[in-house]
Amino acid sequence: MAPCEVSATVRATPATIWSSCFEPMKWESWDPDLRELKDVSGPCDSGTTCTFAMNNGQDIPAELIDVRKNECLTFRGKAFFGTVKFEGNVLISKDPNEEAISRIDYTFRLHGMLGGAVNLFQRDEVVHGTQGGLDNMVRLSEEAQRLN
Repeated sequence: MAPCEVSATVRATPATIWSSCFEPMKWESWDPDLRELKDVSGPCDSGTTCTFAMNNGQDIPAELIDVRKNECLTFRGKAFFGTVKFEGNVLISKDPNEEAISRIDYTFRLHGMLGGAVNLFQRDEVVHGTQGGLDNMVRLSEEAQRLN
């Protein structure tokens, strides 16, 4: 099933975006579907594992891969005995012409045996959660940039 792809221009540097949204490993501040990250094994780096404690009560193990500070990260995990798989990618790029302007590209994808069906029948919820996450990343980053 096609991923949900959203993007936004942010009035913040990549370092501010990173430090306000990803580095603290408090992703519930930007992910509207997440109650908290539990059992976090380390900092925001490739190989770190954690459990996504979802608002619906489900706990989903996840891992971080392809993490490059101030640039990008990927998180992925499995639910329902591996039949629903998810992957989220965040790419942060600096505007070459503006000091404190950046772009966030956020992609979220459900796949696996049942992932396509979940994505199909709950597409509005997937889009709402992905866009809501991006909107929160922008808000948190711009608030942090104003404080700098």
